[in-house]
Amino acid sequence: MSKNNKQIQEDIKNLVLARIMAASDDLRIAIGSIEYTKTEIIKNVKIGNEVGKEIMEIQMEYLRDMASGAIYQSS
Repeated sequence: MSKNNKQIQEDIKNLVLARIMAASDDLRIAIGSIEYTKTEIIKNVKIGNEVGKEIMEIQMEYLRDMASGAIYQSS
């Protein structure tokens, strides 16, 4: 991974962490049959394991959809 790509990944991680930390303490995310608390979500994103990567991808997909207006379009 190039230095520039590493910086982008770090920026994404920081953005996702900021969004999660700003959320309610009641935040829960279910991935498969496992539900994660806000504290567990933050921990997984920080260490960058598979769960953390999945959470970052979900968050980035949401932000991309928001930016493109896709989530505002009605069916």
